[in-house]
Amino acid sequence: MNTATVHAARALTPTVTQYWITASPGSPPLPAAVPGQHVTLRVGPRVKTFTVLALQDEGYELAVRNRHRGDRRDHLSPGLHVGAAIAVTAPDGRFTAESEAPFTHFLAGGVGINPVLAVLAGGRLRDWRLVYVDRGEAEFPFLEEIRQLAKEQDGTVVTVDTATLGRPDWDAIVGDIPAGSTIGVCGPTGMVAEVRSAVHRTSGARQLITDGATTGGVADMPASVEVECLRTGITFEAAQHQPLLDALNRNGVAVPSSCRQGICGTCEIEVRTGQIDHRDEVLTDQEKAESSYMLPCVSKSIGARLVLNV
Repeated sequence: MNTATVHAARALTPTVTQYWITASPGSPPLPAAVPGQHVTLRVGPRVKTFTVLALQDEGYELAVRNRHRGDRRDHLSPGLHVGAAIAVTAPDGRFTAESEAPFTHFLAGGVGINPVLAVLAGGRLRDWRLVYVDRGEAEFPFLEEIRQLAKEQDGTVVTVDTATLGRPDWDAIVGDIPAGSTIGVCGPTGMVAEVRSAVHRTSGARQLITDGATTGGVADMPASVEVECLRTGITFEAAQHQPLLDALNRNGVAVPSSCRQGICGTCEIEVRTGQIDHRDEVLTDQEKAESSYMLPCVSKSIGARLVLNV
């Protein structure tokens, strides 16, 4: 990790604070970043991942939510005061201002708006639609900036305040999105899981792209999955924090591989039973929607049981 200092901070909403961090005096400059990428900060014993909103002189601009700010459950903001020393990883992620994905729709929850803002600020997209979910009229960080971009880019912004409207009906929201659309989804992992399930239940293929800042998409995946391999007759338990490809090879199921990044497609295998959290760039939208194949180097099981034709 790189050594950094909190240079400035300001409250955006009752629960969201905007921070500017720079390299600590005498330390090397922070690695180059693209707005929308995420970095992981170590604040004392706590490690959290955040989106880079913008670049400043030798530093990053971030927006952080901490619902417990000011009470005994607040483990984050006391360590993120101006002048605080923190550690930061190199930036990563592809949901950025430079993304070439043909987004038509965005679904954002809370500070999940951050990577969406970065993509829209890139100025490439037109005629997009955003459903922005948060709780409380005083929340919705960067709403005015998003609305201004909508005016400039023929976009549409719909806000859903769960304090007054309750939980969003993701089946209805996804059902209103035409088949063939490309949906960018950023928000709490539980929300992303619900959206993904709604996409699977809705007829017609829609490409779903997540920011991957935390878990790559699904919050409620089991810690381990039972894997049954039909052709080899082997069944084993695989921990989800490790690549399924490694677990297959370790348990005697030889699966050829090359890039191990979900790019080349060498390790593609057939799925007979199970839903997949796809994280590759190989399968088509329809293949991902059907979950008939997966790349075990990067993709994971959403459920607790997986049957593979290997």
